[in-house]
Amino acid sequence: MSAQGAAPVPREPDPVTNATGAEPFSLARPSPWLRGYLLRNYPLGKLLPDTEPAYVSSVLYSMGVLTLAALIVAIISGAIIALGGVSFWHTNSFGAFMNSIHFWSVQAMFLFMAVHFITNFFTMGWRGGRGWTWVTGVIAFIVAILTSFTGFLMMTNWDSQWIGQQAKDAFNALGIGAIWNVMNAGQQFTMHVVFTTALLLFIVSVHIGLIRRRGVAPPPGAEALEVPEGEPGYPASAS
Repeated sequence: MSAQGAAPVPREPDPVTNATGAEPFSLARPSPWLRGYLLRNYPLGKLLPDTEPAYVSSVLYSMGVLTLAALIVAIISGAIIALGGVSFWHTNSFGAFMNSIHFWSVQAMFLFMAVHFITNFFTMGWRGGRGWTWVTGVIAFIVAILTSFTGFLMMTNWDSQWIGQQAKDAFNALGIGAIWNVMNAGQQFTMHVVFTTALLLFIVSVHIGLIRRRGVAPPPGAEALEVPEGEPGYPASAS
């Protein structure tokens, strides 16, 4: 019997990878085991589904993908700003426009993320073996706050200077002020563009992978609707 939430082990070999999902691990030949693991836990039918349960049509269930869309816009606009340099958004009209796009996409991301977070808390989104999905979501929320903090520090205006002045005492009290100098705009540029953003993208990728593996949690009391509409096992009363 397969673990709760995991895809059942196929009886026939996968036509692409020739894996059955039950390959044993071997240091000499790890590739068959890796193909079997991916087939068992992340089958293409779940990674790129063409049917979803009926409840995902709710507006509240769209908050996660709206958060992801806003994050993508923030990443693209941020990459353009970073290529232009630290004065790009102060001296160039296109840079100022991209800076506005970047700023408001981040505001939209946090709005959608907050609604997504609250919705999953009250609907107990960790049910059905989705504990790690919830944990990675919480970590992504915390890292997103840290990423936005480094972004505010590198705006190179009076706002960023005031934020840095207010934050430096807290960092010094934590004993990390000598390592993480919030008054150093160049260091914050590197932290924001390279480290915190890369960490956020990694955690979000893991979060999305877990969602595709476990599926979207149904509303409390409507677990029967977890079967996608039109698939075998979908309750007839819900049609």
